[in-house]
Amino acid sequence: MIKFPPSILLLTVCFGLHSYAFAAKVTASVDATSISQNDVFTFKIEAKDAESNPKVDITPLLKNFSVVSGPSQQTSMSWINGKMQTSRNLTWTLVPMKTGTLTIPSLSVYVGNKSFRTKTIRMKVSRGKQLAEAKDLFLMVELDKSEVYPGEQVTVIYKLFTRVNMSIQDLEMPKFVGFWVEELFAPNRVEFRKVNLKGIQYNVAQLYSAALFPTKTGELFLDPMKVKCNVTVKNKKRRKSIWDDPFFDSFSRQQTVPKVLLTEKTLINVKPYPNGKPADFTGAVGSFTLSAFADMKSVKANEAITLKVKLQGTGNISMFSLPEFDFPQTLEVFPPTSTIKKEPLRDNITGSVSWEYILIPRQEGRFIIPRIELPFFDSKTEKWNRTSTRPIQISVLPGETSAEVSSGLTKEEVVLLGSDIRYIRREIPQWIYRKYSGLSFEILTLYGLSLIFFISPGFMKNIQRNKGGTEDIRRSKKALKTAMRALNKTQGDIFSHASRIQYRYLKDRFLLSTDNLDPLTAKSLLENSIPDGELKELVHMLKICDTGQYAPGEKAEEKSLITDVKSLLKRIDAHA
Repeated sequence: MIKFPPSILLLTVCFGLHSYAFAAKVTASVDATSISQNDVFTFKIEAKDAESNPKVDITPLLKNFSVVSGPSQQTSMSWINGKMQTSRNLTWTLVPMKTGTLTIPSLSVYVGNKSFRTKTIRMKVSRGKQLAEAKDLFLMVELDKSEVYPGEQVTVIYKLFTRVNMSIQDLEMPKFVGFWVEELFAPNRVEFRKVNLKGIQYNVAQLYSAALFPTKTGELFLDPMKVKCNVTVKNKKRRKSIWDDPFFDSFSRQQTVPKVLLTEKTLINVKPYPNGKPADFTGAVGSFTLSAFADMKSVKANEAITLKVKLQGTGNISMFSLPEFDFPQTLEVFPPTSTIKKEPLRDNITGSVSWEYILIPRQEGRFIIPRIELPFFDSKTEKWNRTSTRPIQISVLPGETSAEVSSGLTKEEVVLLGSDIRYIRREIPQWIYRKYSGLSFEILTLYGLSLIFFISPGFMKNIQRNKGGTEDIRRSKKALKTAMRALNKTQGDIFSHASRIQYRYLKDRFLLSTDNLDPLTAKSLLENSIPDGELKELVHMLKICDTGQYAPGEKAEEKSLITDVKSLLKRIDAHA
């Protein structure tokens, strides 16, 4: 048995205690545990004495909270009793999505190769002050009715009320699940006007309005609209100093605070239709009239007739079609084309729908286009109604050509054909031989000038292109190729690498002058250059990359990320 000297054992124990004392320690904290529903708070992950930045996936807490901004990273060092301590922090700004006692669950945090678990945090979220308590900033949702039938219009309006200086940073529309949506008002720029609400004067702006048509029965909820804004508030009072300057002090007493506004979930009760629903009902709800007319009422066989059926009224004109009806068998009917026209600047969806049928009668005689009927439900009277067209009578005369084919020609037709026929020559033609003398100088000159005029526009275009081809334009054209080459060479953290390449591509391809790009800045700068679908996907991808720099990811996810980024950049470049 090997015996170690006591001094070696003592050094071993001391070294172990030293390593334990300076092991990484991870904690999660919030700056407030009791807040109101529209207040934001700071959530922080702190790793002390860690050799690398912490990585964490915050997806589990997104069930009860929404991310306003973050994560932001901060590293600090301090000396305590002659020993250095480091602190590496990740910080998010969050807002609660509902009221009550909410829990931030235990999260897995990775520091290097080690895994840590944070403690759960309980938060109490209250409704906050009510309108009667003179709130200075809030959202309001207005419905013209809260109890409707399927297909009946509900007009929803979202308004912002404020008595403070503020600016809107982002607006997130609710998802109207269970509704057909017709947009009524979506301003490009928010404009305020003064109103008096319960004796208090506010600046109010209408943010959005839409016509909603429920597609099913039962209780349907409208998700909250979320508005992120910056509010200018006064700093807390501090003790006065002899160095205070009244002029500059008026500015230093103000600060900008981020705030998130939410509307409350709104309930709409959708009732089932009353008894007596017609068997041929196709979903029309509102008030309608139906008419039909043919462009010709007397035609010859095999000549086309245009039948136009027109529906006019107010209701869900985009959500139904005409019931099936039968035409006479002597008519050949082609599938109809439909056109919808809506009247602008109307809160209630009003307009017309036109269907055009092409009819070809194949036999002579008289036939009748039957009455066309449309059943609909009038939600105002809560009764079933019908609207119909009048029958249309069509007279079909014999066509100009007979069905039988003549086996011979008349004398006049033979004479006419004779003037067009050339006889076949049986004798051998007498050819005259002439010596070839080549092309004349005049013809060669004409050919040369024609060739010069033909190719000169191409040369001039190339010259102009080369003169205008500055370095920025050449870099813009090569932006996609450069990005593809860089994505194939993964270096370091995959999320940071993909984020950096996307920002570099956007700057080069769209000739952006700023170096400080983030998802929201990119969205505002490129909203007129990239289609809406690709722009939303780009902002989402940039947020994933920015968040992924601080969250652990699997190798399969990293490969999928590069593939998705390549596909997105190619689609953006195709529209640029």
